[in-house]
Amino acid sequence: MLHRVVGVVVLSAAVAAMSCRGDEGVKATVTTGSGAMTVVSVDVSDRCPSPAPRRVTAAGIWVDGRYDHELLLFPGIGRTSYETLIGPLGAGRHAIELRNSALWASADCLSVGRVSGAAIEAGSPAFDVHRYAPVIELRADTIGEQTDVPLYAYVERQVEDSGTTWRHTIVFSNEDGGTPTRALLARWGRTTDIELVYEVTSSGTSITREQFQGPDHEVRAFKGRRVGAAPVLLVATMNNMVIDRGRGLAAVRPVPAVVDLTHATRESTMDGRPWVYRVMEEELASEGRVAADAPVDAKWPRVAPGPRSHVFLEARLRLVRAVAAAWVTDRNGRRSWSHYGRLPLAIDRDGWVRTAVAVDADPATQVAEAGWACLAAPGEEPGGSCEIETTRAFALTAAFRPGANLIVPARFMLKPGDESSLSLARPGTN
Repeated sequence: MLHRVVGVVVLSAAVAAMSCRGDEGVKATVTTGSGAMTVVSVDVSDRCPSPAPRRVTAAGIWVDGRYDHELLLFPGIGRTSYETLIGPLGAGRHAIELRNSALWASADCLSVGRVSGAAIEAGSPAFDVHRYAPVIELRADTIGEQTDVPLYAYVERQVEDSGTTWRHTIVFSNEDGGTPTRALLARWGRTTDIELVYEVTSSGTSITREQFQGPDHEVRAFKGRRVGAAPVLLVATMNNMVIDRGRGLAAVRPVPAVVDLTHATRESTMDGRPWVYRVMEEELASEGRVAADAPVDAKWPRVAPGPRSHVFLEARLRLVRAVAAAWVTDRNGRRSWSHYGRLPLAIDRDGWVRTAVAVDADPATQVAEAGWACLAAPGEEPGGSCEIETTRAFALTAAFRPGANLIVPARFMLKPGDESSLSLARPGTN
């Protein structure tokens, strides 16, 4: 893991609830060299029920007596720690303080027990991971609310002769505009919103190229404000595209995890964070988007069965004038399709993909057969094909963790109209 801590240290905090008032907060100190970034770790005691009365609260992060940004907290999901980023800092000793957010209502059942800071010094292996991590200013209609908020961040690294490229992605809880619920599950296998927000290439200490994903998914050169080397990006659309101008009332600074997605889906970054699946389901339920027997009575219905009623399947696709869909047959002989028999909901892109098939309660025990199908793409000439390398199928446990792989990985080539059944894994083999 590219997260070596260089330099310095920590200090302390007495137990304090986020319901504290006035200027009293939870404090720590860190000593850094010039230009260092610092990862702030926050331990919490979460005594909230699930779902909690408030699904999102926040703490204000103050550095050396000045307000810096917000740390979003998610009551009732079982997390015991959070992280956020500050810096760059000058050389010396710095005070870090968590105070009640002025923007989000507090949750008395969630308390902060300890705050600490770990400095990432300039020149250390992890420094570039953190110094280019975007500062995300939030869309005005999400501030203080419990929907469409950033959950976590990850970054991919690509090293070439011309320099090192860092691709920063933010995962939001949902999108308040854009793709409807059933289409999200059919085509992406999730209802979270995963957005590449910023890409930077550097050679030594110089930035040679940087761009961000703007409205309408248009990639644009970055020309905006910075905090040190970090770009400041404002969420500007209902599907969480960003811009490099304007100012927001609240910012977050998530700590990016370094990932390698060469042989994995973007959605797999959720798997080590089962709390994300819980947030995903609870937000859908609160917005009235969950219905166990939701009819397919519109092109892309707003409602769908809950995530724990689905089997999730992953594969790498290479499609030629074709689209793909997955299917599951339950123990009663009923076959269900990821695309509900509607071509607009089939997967039409190459690369690593995830989809979801609604089965029933406890879907892991209901799978009698599963497979993939190749379908002719609308309006395309005949003679297409689907190369499908399928690796995984799973259901979520009661604790929202991805369960055991239900299938034996396989690779096959199909023509439109063909399908292939997968061998099911024997219990205890994975």
